[in-house]
Formats: sequence, C-alpha cells, structure tokens
Amino acid sequence: MVDVPPGFQPAGRAPAPPPLDLVQHFVNTEIAVWAVDDIATPDALADWLRSRDLLPDGAIVDAGSFVRARALRQLLRALASRNAHGATPAEDLRAELTTLATELPVRFELGERGSLRLASAERGVNGALAEILSRVFEAQTSGEWRRLKSCPGAHCGWLFYDASRNASSKWCSMSICGNRTKTAAYRQRRRTET
Repeated sequence: MVDVPPGFQPAGRAPAPPPLDLVQHFVNTEIAVWAVDDIATPDALADWLRSRDLLPDGAIVDAGSFVRARALRQLLRALASRNAHGATPAEDLRAELTTLATELPVRFELGERGSLRLASAERGVNGALAEILSRVFEAQTSGEWRRLKSCPGAHCGWLFYDASRNASSKWCSMSICGNRTKTAAYRQRRRTET
C-alpha cells in the first residue's frame, strides 16, 4: 500500500475549499491504481469519520452503512469524472444517486445568511454520509461543484479542485498524468504512421 500523506495534492495543487474539501478527502480515500483504500474496512471508515468529527465515539459502522459509504464514494467519483469531461450524468448514475440519497437522513435548514441548506438530520454513519452529500448539494448550488474533477489519467482518478480562472484544467497534474497521456497518444500515432 502507498502511504499518501494527509492533505496531499499532486503537483502542489491547493485542496478544494470548504464545503468541497470534505467531499474531495472522502472520495480520495481510494485510489485503486495506487493500492490505496483508507476506508477498506468498517473500522477504518469509523476512524476516518471520527477524525473529521462526523461520527460520535462509540458509534459502530454496520455492514449496510459500510456498503452505502463505498457506493457513495464511487458515485461521487463518477460525478466528478463528468465534471472533467463537461458531461451531464447518465440516467443510471442519477438513478443510483437518487436511490442512495433516499436512504440518508437529510433535512433543510436555514443558514446564517438566510440561505437554505441541506444538512444531516441525525448523527451516526448515515448522518455522516448525509453531511458529505449535503456538501455536494451546497457546492452545486453555489456553482463550485463543476470545479471538483476526477483526473482522467489511466493510472490516476485523483479528485482535484480546478482553481483555474475558466475551470478548464483537465489533469490533477499536467506534468504527471497529462504528460503520460499525451506521450502515450504520440507513441500510438507514431505506430500507426509507420
């Protein structure tokens, strides 16, 4: 397993600002090609949630909540991948997220500035997942969600925050993933030309 330091961002990128920072950290708990999964067990998920004050001491992660957390992580990665490609979510992705969201305890509350916000309606694992999902909702409402992208590099998938002026960054790191992809495409073109 690769040891990824807390707060690590490829190429020195800044992490996503709140409210997206929690979503970015949650999804980046797994980078399959690096053999990294920080929430590979129910106990690891509980520790991760507790370290972010999302789960009270003594609360346990049951099998259903564990499966739900991993499903949410995959769905959020798929949505962020759509951001990288400028595509709208496919019908099956929307249906999966809708189904998952109905299993989470959420409510609307009035924020400090009078704005309506989606929030977790309970403590516990499902409440923690509801909080993560509420951050996505908040970012979509503010227009920031489109800046959270999944790197399309074949050996990556890292969620990065695109802070560029026109939100046009494609890679977590141009010098790593962008270069690898462009070099591979160049080699493929050269092979077909000869």
